[in-house]
Amino acid sequence: MYIPTLLTPLLLLPLSTAIDILLPLYLYPGESATAWSSIFTTISTHSTVQFQIVINPNSGPGTTSFLTDQNLITGISKLNSFTNVHTLGYVLTGYGKRDNAAVNADVDVYAKWSRYPDADIHIEGIYFDEVSNDNTTENFDRMEILSKHARNSISDASVVFNPGYRAPEQLFEFCDMMVEFEHPLADYQAEGILEQIPGEFMSKSAVQIIETPEGTEVGGMMAEMEQKGLGAVFFGVDCCYKVWDGKLLEMMADAA
Repeated sequence: MYIPTLLTPLLLLPLSTAIDILLPLYLYPGESATAWSSIFTTISTHSTVQFQIVINPNSGPGTTSFLTDQNLITGISKLNSFTNVHTLGYVLTGYGKRDNAAVNADVDVYAKWSRYPDADIHIEGIYFDEVSNDNTTENFDRMEILSKHARNSISDASVVFNPGYRAPEQLFEFCDMMVEFEHPLADYQAEGILEQIPGEFMSKSAVQIIETPEGTEVGGMMAEMEQKGLGAVFFGVDCCYKVWDGKLLEMMADAA
């Protein structure tokens, strides 16, 4: 079939894909979840943007059964009311040093939340933090076991690994998303992170950028991320996601 020369360059352009916002929601919701109100507003006004939101009551579920903190219950149930939100339960792995039984126990608590009778606080996946990026059979076997337990405990669970650094490619076999970078914005800009992620793993990769200076325009960076097919991103203003900037989240959602 003849293709006019004028149109040929258009066919050579890479296709961009939608990028998710991977939001570590470690901020306490406050009375009746009012501290999360700007988040609810941004989610509501950007219904075509997918938000993967990490719930972290206390470096994990913070309990051995159902939540008792009504503010958290109110906030999580509100998040679950949005069709463009996917909730993830935070679980610490300690770079391979935390006992598997303790890790699995945290997963089991999140799984119980789906049976809470008074509100919809179910969790849809697990966010494993402090994942070791050791390129060893021992590490691969451990993370495969933990991932399988999460998927067996939570129906259709998604699994996110966060080593915070480039991970061995074999680890991608056991998760749906890998956080390949979790460092300050200055490091991201200096290190050419997107060029270090293999193309075949780009859609399963995420970057979490911390210490983003006030007034930073994230639109251009996100356009590049989206063009290259990065799976998810977040820009935080502090090191630990405890300080909130509603305007920054709004800019991310506008650019996604």
